[in-house]
Amino acid sequence: MLSNKEKEERRHQIGASEIHKLLNFDSQEAQDLWEIKIGIQRMPELENDAITAGNILEEKCLNYYAKTNNKDLILNERIPNKRVVGLVVSLDAREEQTSIPVENKVINENTFEKWKSKRVCNAIWQDIKLNIPKSYYCQVQIQIATLNAEYGILNVNTLTDEEQEDPINVEITFLHNKQIKIEPDNYLINDLENRAKYMFECMKFKKRPSEKEYLEKYVF
Repeated sequence: MLSNKEKEERRHQIGASEIHKLLNFDSQEAQDLWEIKIGIQRMPELENDAITAGNILEEKCLNYYAKTNNKDLILNERIPNKRVVGLVVSLDAREEQTSIPVENKVINENTFEKWKSKRVCNAIWQDIKLNIPKSYYCQVQIQIATLNAEYGILNVNTLTDEEQEDPINVEITFLHNKQIKIEPDNYLINDLENRAKYMFECMKFKKRPSEKEYLEKYVF
């Protein structure tokens, strides 16, 4: 849980986990985010079974990744994006030698099954096409851009319903762990960074963001 000081600091920043909310400034999630950033709304306290399990198992998951890849990891860094002042990524881990970001996720195994896609896909794992949620995909893309990394890793760990109810006793194995390589999407990265710049402008002048205005300023 963030301290009040950390909450206030992050209210003036945009994090990689928030960046997907800027994909359409007319959406409710973009409007809510702007209101949080300028102090109209309070920052929500996020807590559910998946978040709780993720917090409990994160160290085990990252240790499994480090062991299976024979990599040393640097954990829990906050790194600013050099191109967009105020855009900051909070990393679960990065490989010490390569700076490859490793974003850890703990989800229900049924949720992972829904990611599998025969048509639209944005990643491949063991020859299986996946349509990863935009929130995770955009998060890793901004991590890749900020670290100037060759690619990123979405370190997904899937739990059964029973394991999710009692995550403390779960030992991570190959049955849980899916290391998904995310290739950089430079077009998306450029768009997300420009959207962050526009959002900071809206925050600074306390003007409500508009998709039409963003497109006129940065696209057309």
